[in-house]
Amino acid sequence: MDNQFKKYLNLPFPAYQLLMGLGMLLLAIEPILWLLGSWLEPAHDSKGGWVFLLCAGLFVWSILSPISSVENQSHKKAVLLLIGTAIFRGFGQVFAVNVLGAVALAIDVYAISLLARLNDRKNPLSPGWLAILFAFSLPLERILQRIIGFGLQHLSADGACMLLQGMFANVQCAGIRILLVGRDVLVDLPCSGVKSLMLLCILYAALMCVFRPPLARCLLIGAVTLVSALFGNMVRITCLSIFIAYPEKIGGINVMAQPWHDLIGLCCLAIAALPLALLCGSRTLNQPRNKKVQVYQSILNQSNALKTWLALGFVGLAAIIIALPHKPLDVSENRAPLNLPVYLNGRYGQAVALREMEQDYFTKFGGSVAKMRYGEHKAMLIRTDSPLRHLHAPEDCLVAMGLTVQYEGIDYEPLPTAIYTATEPNGMQWRIAVTFYSQREQFTTNISEVVWLWLQQPHTTWYALQRISPLDTPISTVQEWDSALIAALDLTPTPIKENLHDKTY
Repeated sequence: MDNQFKKYLNLPFPAYQLLMGLGMLLLAIEPILWLLGSWLEPAHDSKGGWVFLLCAGLFVWSILSPISSVENQSHKKAVLLLIGTAIFRGFGQVFAVNVLGAVALAIDVYAISLLARLNDRKNPLSPGWLAILFAFSLPLERILQRIIGFGLQHLSADGACMLLQGMFANVQCAGIRILLVGRDVLVDLPCSGVKSLMLLCILYAALMCVFRPPLARCLLIGAVTLVSALFGNMVRITCLSIFIAYPEKIGGINVMAQPWHDLIGLCCLAIAALPLALLCGSRTLNQPRNKKVQVYQSILNQSNALKTWLALGFVGLAAIIIALPHKPLDVSENRAPLNLPVYLNGRYGQAVALREMEQDYFTKFGGSVAKMRYGEHKAMLIRTDSPLRHLHAPEDCLVAMGLTVQYEGIDYEPLPTAIYTATEPNGMQWRIAVTFYSQREQFTTNISEVVWLWLQQPHTTWYALQRISPLDTPISTVQEWDSALIAALDLTPTPIKENLHDKTY
């Protein structure tokens, strides 16, 4: 019996690989499903699926070519990476942070590339840069928009203001707002530059993956790419500002409408990509490398039986990790119930029940929410200590419900408010007004600034006030109802210097 068991353990090397693959699959199922969801859900508006196809194409292009090096790479580094990502996924599993598991997939890509010896083939690729390129298949744009979007808004606005002041005398700038000959231009969240930065970084990672330049040159090209992306966005905002102020110079075209808005963006993106293309084409980046034969003498190369034991251990570790219970860290406190006014502007409110998905989410991650209907108007109020979990723009939830959402701009009276138009499949249209505010009387219109302020004061409680009215409702009626709701909630925003709505210009 013992001899049979030893014979079973002494499996051929491919069986060891199959066991490692099984462990990886067990760990990767949930992150892969989440990542696929981020590609397919309209609310994410993710281009990650196309990035994945680019990575897959490069991988196939390389692996179909023969190995041109006799270097003997062991599997030690790759196996250690897989064990490390297993532990990393454990944290993501326990704390219910799906992004951690998805990031581990990028490390898996690196490990698989090492095992496939992509760097040693006739069509070589850099395993590290392929993993970085794969990372852009994650919803990084959404994450960066929330974390650094507000800072990029200010950088882009400041740069565009400098360019405009060099060309015109009547330019006023305050924060993210620019005034040119009486026309107000707002550098809002969609214009922060995150999207163009992401596109250029994807191009940069793909080029570095194929050309494999030395690290110093990679860093130089990367720095140029970042600066170029920021400058390209400044040029775009400058062009939009000029054409908004002087539409007659381009035949009265509304540059904020499609397709002109996107065409201007694409032209500026092409300008921003030019330095990257020139640097990559200036000379051959794929420098010949004098590689030394590396032979790792480790316990991983001793016997197939020991490899099988380690692989079985890895599968067991994977099974334990996926069975760990979820205990999210960033759960908001559930304090006193949250209420909206019972009677408002001549109408009694009717409580609106949460959808089952909403109820489950707030039960799992805390926070409080109240919904009321006042005749044709609706209101929703959310309170949370974890805005990264609970607060978002209307696109995130309404698009997922099948509605088409169009951002219309910002209204600063009586509160700073982002305005959206939502269209149902049956053609019914709604006016959506959203304001975020904190217990410290900080008011803003986008989640990026909420996160920016919350990271500085993480114990602050934040609220989201959403007002919904039929789009064909007279604006005077909407404003009257809006003012009544704001007065009932006793919201009095602190004057913001950058508003420029005092009409002193």
